[in-house]
Amino acid sequence: MIVGALVHVSAIAPLALTLAQEPAPADAPAEDAVVEEPATAPATVDPEQRVRVVPDGPDPWAPDPPPDPDAPPAVPTQEAAERQTRPPEVGEVLADEAPANNREARKDERKRKREQKSGYAKYESPQRFAVELKFGPYLPNIDRNYTGNRQFGSYDLIFGKTDAIGNTVDSPSKAFMFGLGFEWQFFNPGRIGPLGLGFTFSFFRDRANAIYKDYQAIYAESGTVTKDDLLPGDTSIRSTADSIVFNGIPLALQLVFRFELLADRLRVPIVPYAKGGVAYAFWWSKGSDGEISVNATGQPARGGSWGYQINAGGMLRLDFLEGESHTLDRQLGINHTYLFGEFQFSQIDNFGQADAVSMGDTTFFVGLAMEF
Repeated sequence: MIVGALVHVSAIAPLALTLAQEPAPADAPAEDAVVEEPATAPATVDPEQRVRVVPDGPDPWAPDPPPDPDAPPAVPTQEAAERQTRPPEVGEVLADEAPANNREARKDERKRKREQKSGYAKYESPQRFAVELKFGPYLPNIDRNYTGNRQFGSYDLIFGKTDAIGNTVDSPSKAFMFGLGFEWQFFNPGRIGPLGLGFTFSFFRDRANAIYKDYQAIYAESGTVTKDDLLPGDTSIRSTADSIVFNGIPLALQLVFRFELLADRLRVPIVPYAKGGVAYAFWWSKGSDGEISVNATGQPARGGSWGYQINAGGMLRLDFLEGESHTLDRQLGINHTYLFGEFQFSQIDNFGQADAVSMGDTTFFVGLAMEF
């Protein structure tokens, strides 16, 4: 029965569709008419007539045109040449691109100008540190308080100048000392010169042939040795196989001021400076066997003393060797290089204690320095 109904409906459906597509009679009411609009065919658009979106400016994806072999070579402008010689800082470029009414940009520009040294190019890097390497003669005043019956104290007796038989006849010559300094420049009041905190490490060594013990006893009794005191077979009172080495490491922590106003603004290449602060010196003595020496009571020959140190000198600024290129500053951040000479006074004797080993001296140094 269900199958018959489905066949009946399927037979009626085409007939109903045909009647719906036939036009209604002319006298039929308008509201009973069923009007079906014809389907609209898709429009065909000519590809050549499509709207193309042209980018604002040159097409970034377009290939570069081949170079014209007949075109004249490009000549850099005067502005481009100046920028190569003196490139601007990043802060300067950002300030130029900022709006004129930008308060923060104007504030940053004023700060940059305050931090920049007067009289120098705008690309100069900040100056915060300095290093120096120096050399000079040094002789610690160890025997300053000697009052024995000998003409010379213990240090002068061993390391002093000698005659043909090794007898001490004069005070020692100054030993060679080198120093390495580092300085942190933390303040520059009024742009007249940096104020810094400096640390200096120095080292020196003195060497001499040891005196035979037998002649040390003669020294202790009479205060001198003559040819008549030589033992049979001896031609010298000193041993050529046994030596004594004295080492010293003076350290200093100082406040430093460098007067750079004339060099920065007027290009006068002289920079005077002064240093002052506390000092401490290590010392020790070794024999030819490399072991620490001992005195008559068996105490090891080593120790240290506190004191103070003052330096004053002048520096010759070598920037004129670079001309206007300032290559060291632009490539390595080195602001200035110097040759310098200085006077040094140090009193390192535990602030005047009579039994302290005095490691101070009055001397001079020359060297090289850099600021960066």
